[in-house]
Amino acid sequence: MSEPLFIFDLDGTLEDSRTDMSLSVNRVRRIYELPELPDDLLRTLVIRGMDFLYRSCFPELCKEGEPVPEALVQKYEVNYAAHIVDHTTAYEGIVSTLPELARHGKLFLYTNKPESLSRLLLEKLQLLSCFTEVIGFDSHAKSKPDPAPIEDAIARLGLHPTERFMIGDSQADMQAAENLKATAVWCKWGYQKEPPAHPSPHTIARLPSDLRHILVH
Repeated sequence: MSEPLFIFDLDGTLEDSRTDMSLSVNRVRRIYELPELPDDLLRTLVIRGMDFLYRSCFPELCKEGEPVPEALVQKYEVNYAAHIVDHTTAYEGIVSTLPELARHGKLFLYTNKPESLSRLLLEKLQLLSCFTEVIGFDSHAKSKPDPAPIEDAIARLGLHPTERFMIGDSQADMQAAENLKATAVWCKWGYQKEPPAHPSPHTIARLPSDLRHILVH
């Protein structure tokens, strides 16, 4: 099928989950009888992927050069899943914009959150039905910004996109766009307020409502 492909990041693009992620970190630290970390620090640590989260938020439990302990991963994922939308909501305009985009093309989610948690969060935000494919860091041998998970999904689904767009708020998103030969759309409302110099975005969306005009021709 020939239609545009809209590839979305999750955290910082569709919603702001920093508070719920930070609170889950401290709940798990209490389980391990570790002191809590300050919120302003945690909000900078939970936005750089799961491996970084575990190693930076639980340095007492993670040894350099060794995998993150599975027990820690399980405790965090169970705790976070139970509180995944305590404070997390979609950015204003996202809930109305995504269904409209889905009528004009296919939507993929490409995130470095685990796939199961990503699906749960999208379901709670009533956005899951908009997406043809949800790809987390554990969905494939490769992860963002590598193009392989997206390319493999395109081939598996028999898609022939007329255009590709990568919509996100991080350097990894802009690098993924470059790797996928996609138009890079920077979300100014996200975690990172200024786009990277390289790879730089092709265009900037100041508000979620801008996405209609940028993506639908």
